[in-house]
Amino acid sequence: MVPGVSMLRPAEAVFEKTLQGFADHQRARRLTKDTVRQRLRMARQVQGVADGYPWEPVWNRGLFDRWSAMLADSVATSTMRKYQNDLALYLAYLSDPAYEWPQVCQGLFGRFNSFALRDLNAVRHAQEYIGKPSGNRPLAREEIKRLFGSMEPEIRRLRAEGHKGALTAARDLALLTTLYGWGLRRREAARLETHDWRRQAKLPEFGDLAALAVRWGKPSAGQPPRRRMVISVWPWAVQTVQVYLENVRPLFYVDREDDGVMFPTERDEMISERAVNQRFQHWRELAGLPDHLGPHCLRHTYVTRLIESGYDGQFVTDQVGHSHSATTAIYTAVSSDFKNLKVREHLDAAEEAALQRAFAMAETEAEMDDDFSDHASGEPAGRRRRVR
Repeated sequence: MVPGVSMLRPAEAVFEKTLQGFADHQRARRLTKDTVRQRLRMARQVQGVADGYPWEPVWNRGLFDRWSAMLADSVATSTMRKYQNDLALYLAYLSDPAYEWPQVCQGLFGRFNSFALRDLNAVRHAQEYIGKPSGNRPLAREEIKRLFGSMEPEIRRLRAEGHKGALTAARDLALLTTLYGWGLRRREAARLETHDWRRQAKLPEFGDLAALAVRWGKPSAGQPPRRRMVISVWPWAVQTVQVYLENVRPLFYVDREDDGVMFPTERDEMISERAVNQRFQHWRELAGLPDHLGPHCLRHTYVTRLIESGYDGQFVTDQVGHSHSATTAIYTAVSSDFKNLKVREHLDAAEEAALQRAFAMAETEAEMDDDFSDHASGEPAGRRRRVR
């Protein structure tokens, strides 16, 4: 604040200055503009609910409860916790004497709240996963068949009618196959480029599509996107993407130069994450799948299918780019058929071992009987066995 200069609306000006300072504080940690913008929005929202400013008594625990209750029915538990954490970060910044806002507010307004952040009535994070139980579940095998099985007939119908949506539909088939066949997130798939595909000397049968370099993985706070190499696993997925690259994608570049985007749109741009959601919703409705399913379900399905196919847990964790195997375990939901198969294998193995032990014991007892009979007759045991 500039000394000696009177402000027309001091309360509003100070509040805006605190938000500007908080934004600089967050940007210094290399947080993205979207993250900073979201946190500023939370502070403005609470200010609107309170109809007052943070240094005024109206900013109390009752206000936080009222604001949280207002959001409770419209957002997920994980989202609610994030919003509350965003507000707590702003209040922590505002209360830090190093940034001098307590002194400024005391000097201008004669008061400043002492925020007890640890006492705020917030959502507890008592377990690893707090999302919706059915929001990101793996798809059953029958659901996968319905999803992809409904796409090819629709593509053929659109082509037969000369509909311009046939090209987009063919691209969607490759897009959803990539999400499922390589276990990608929406952002990772949307920002793929053709040069991200790699050859692997150990997998010559997959040609140029033996591996996929993911450059836009989910980052840690304040860090650049994580990178990882995903090895191709399913031959059918490689074949679908190969057909797309050779026959479908070039049609997007008939009248313009190829920019290398893996999944372009008819508007000559890269497909957005929102568009990925919309296209999945379109095919989900066509297949008659539940409304709560989203494209991230394909990533969960990928993890589950790898586990069911017998791949090592660490390999699966590396494939999907998780830092800890416990996170991968959240994605895994093996089917009842797989569980029944494993139980059957265990029972069969136990039964086989029991039979082998019984046969071994019977053979040992038979040998002991032979030895006893030989001893009783006075004939050497070795000679009697040779006669037998």
